[in-house]
Amino acid sequence: MPYRGKTTLLIVAHGTSVENGDPAGDLARKLAPAWFGDVVPAYMRSEPGLEQVLTDLAAQGKTDRLLVVPLFFSAGYLVTEELPKMLAGAGLSHAMVLPPVTGLNGFVPMVARYLEQTLLIQNWAASDTTLFLIAHGLKTLREPTSEQIWLAQRVANVLPELSVRVVNIEGQPSLLDWRQKTDRPNRLFLPILAGGGVHAREDVPDMLALTGQDQGVLLDPVGTWPVLPPIILEQAAQKARRTVVLANYMMPPLGSRDHNSPLS
Repeated sequence: MPYRGKTTLLIVAHGTSVENGDPAGDLARKLAPAWFGDVVPAYMRSEPGLEQVLTDLAAQGKTDRLLVVPLFFSAGYLVTEELPKMLAGAGLSHAMVLPPVTGLNGFVPMVARYLEQTLLIQNWAASDTTLFLIAHGLKTLREPTSEQIWLAQRVANVLPELSVRVVNIEGQPSLLDWRQKTDRPNRLFLPILAGGGVHAREDVPDMLALTGQDQGVLLDPVGTWPVLPPIILEQAAQKARRTVVLANYMMPPLGSRDHNSPLS
């Protein structure tokens, strides 16, 4: 069940341009009906900018109980360093922060169920199929990151007959080289991206260059799946509830700091 306390839910995404859509806003609109409190989108590289959103929320008195949802698919610099610095700079070091989406409980089982359904629809055997996890990546990458390998291994543990490969839009291993990375007849391509922006709409299809001879299916970006918001909502509710319980547990007994109290 959704958490029923007054907690502001802040959805933070990367953001680059209008052409990349509004993934944080889309997610906020999906979560808002089930959340008892404000649900607000913000971006670290576009508008509405995170710093201004934090300032506005503080001015409205909506940051005493703030829960941040990083709409990211890796625990990179923005999530592990820049986001905490921005929260601290706004006087919000107390804010609750969820892990990136790939670190949420239930994420890998969700992906596995989706892949199983896709294989069933295509009438493909997992043992004849390669899954390509398509990450954004960085131009400086020369090999998969440990986090990318970790995610691929987790998916392979659930669906051991699949061959799972990591490829990047930017950096190595490159999506451009996907044909050299499989000897199986069937291929699933899963963009580990937040929304259906330019990367998903143009870059990935162009880099794949699928032909009529290719047995390949390009799946929707995982951030757009309708089964993802309930997982995020559940994790957010659990985080908010645990924080309330912990705060109440740690609160000193009434009068414990009053040395004149007859109970002291």
